[in-house]
Amino acid sequence: MSDVMKQVVQEVLRGNTTVITSGHKQRGKPSANTSLDGIDRPNYQRLKQDQRLSVLGKQRASSSTPVRPVRQNSQRKNRPSALSDKHFNEESISKLRSISMAQGKVSRRGTGVAGDNHGGVRSSKIIGKVRNGGCVWFFPNLPQELMGSFQRPLNRAAVGVIKMPVCWPSYLLLVNEIIRDHQDIKFYISWEKAGDAPFIAEFYDDDVDRLEKVMNEAYQKLNRRSLKSFETYTAISPSPWLTKQLNISLSVDAIGLLEGVSYYSGILLMDSLLRKFDNTSLDYEIAENYVLLKGSYHVVSELVTELKKEAGRLPGTDQMV
Repeated sequence: MSDVMKQVVQEVLRGNTTVITSGHKQRGKPSANTSLDGIDRPNYQRLKQDQRLSVLGKQRASSSTPVRPVRQNSQRKNRPSALSDKHFNEESISKLRSISMAQGKVSRRGTGVAGDNHGGVRSSKIIGKVRNGGCVWFFPNLPQELMGSFQRPLNRAAVGVIKMPVCWPSYLLLVNEIIRDHQDIKFYISWEKAGDAPFIAEFYDDDVDRLEKVMNEAYQKLNRRSLKSFETYTAISPSPWLTKQLNISLSVDAIGLLEGVSYYSGILLMDSLLRKFDNTSLDYEIAENYVLLKGSYHVVSELVTELKKEAGRLPGTDQMV
């Protein structure tokens, strides 16, 4: 009996759940199985499994601590905030750009500089004062009620004005050049052959930029002319408008002008010229402030050059004589 118990104990310690005995002894002693059923035998596989499950449970419990969810929540919160910051910055920059652009446009319009060509409404201005007392004006955008202040109240976008203290034929040559090069520009002139009244020319044009350029060029020519006491001019094939203004009844190839000499100085110069070219067919006219030659281009150009030389020999050529 003691041997059997030792064997059972040993088998139990080894983890075997079945005790092997001889068939004869089992049939003879049924109480052996009854005693074995009463023994508390631990299930080591279940214990190992429970240990593994408990370890996994602790790991899950430790992994489910509030640290990681908070980190995840912070990341989830930070991501949209970062995106919103970027979006906010982009919107702010775009708004700042639009504000700066709008302010720039407003500041440019608000300067009110005369003759501004940057998209704003340009103001009327004096292009320049001529040294002999004349002046050139430019009116780019006048209201309709002010257009009636001019000689031809046309519904035009721009008006240019030239006013000189006396009437000289070279002013007619200047107007003739402008209307020849820009035939759609409308104009008005006030010119008297005697030369006592002021010379006035008004120009009207829809093309504001073109008219401003024309008036600037006219001012430069008038100002250069004012630096000289006298000057000569030649016009080939003068237009019917020009010949009409100069009271030339016949068609001529060319006209020549000596401008800036008095009536009696003009007689003196023509006397010298006729003595030198007594065999030359010449048509001329002596007026106050100028001498007019008419005829073929070769004759007129030669005689005008000679007149200029003779005028330079007169005393007091720095002033009108």
